[in-house]
Amino acid sequence: MPDEMYERVMETWMAEVQHENLQDLGDLRLNEMARYLSSVRHALTETESNNELQAELYTQEILNLEFMLKDMLMLRRRKIVKAAIEQMRPLGSMVLSEEDLFNRFSREIEKHLGFVEETIAGTPQATIKKMKDDMQSGEPQETDYILVRFLRPIEDAFLGIDEATYGPFKKEDLATIPAANAKAWLENGTVVRLTTEKGGH
Repeated sequence: MPDEMYERVMETWMAEVQHENLQDLGDLRLNEMARYLSSVRHALTETESNNELQAELYTQEILNLEFMLKDMLMLRRRKIVKAAIEQMRPLGSMVLSEEDLFNRFSREIEKHLGFVEETIAGTPQATIKKMKDDMQSGEPQETDYILVRFLRPIEDAFLGIDEATYGPFKKEDLATIPAANAKAWLENGTVVRLTTEKGGH
């Protein structure tokens, strides 16, 4: 299993490096890779002090995993930002934090494009004032919602971050719930995110 997980990290990283388009990456898979890195770090701390060879092997594996995961995530970030600038949704699936990055960046790009259009029209002051007001207001962002399918039942209703009540849910139920509430379930495989077509590809 350890060798299999290391290979999975390497394959995921290599796919991201070799392809121009964003590759599919689910919250559960990324969480599994992060947990594997943590397990190797733990194994290193448990290694006998006189077993230098094993310690060196673990240390090298940790360095390799850290490099691949960081390089993969930074490369994905560049692809996501590029897609947002071009106003095109990435083809590959994104983890929740990447989805949030794309949505927020896209909104800011749209604001800036409005500023550009108003400048060309000779009336930029309205957009400038709105941008300043948005920064100074300090109001929280609107709650982001995602569509999910439940792979495991949730027997009890729960209070969402938006203070609405959700659930209970049966296996295979579909629901739109706050992204913040879905995060842990995405990471442990309780739900999977369903994407809807938005904009052009």
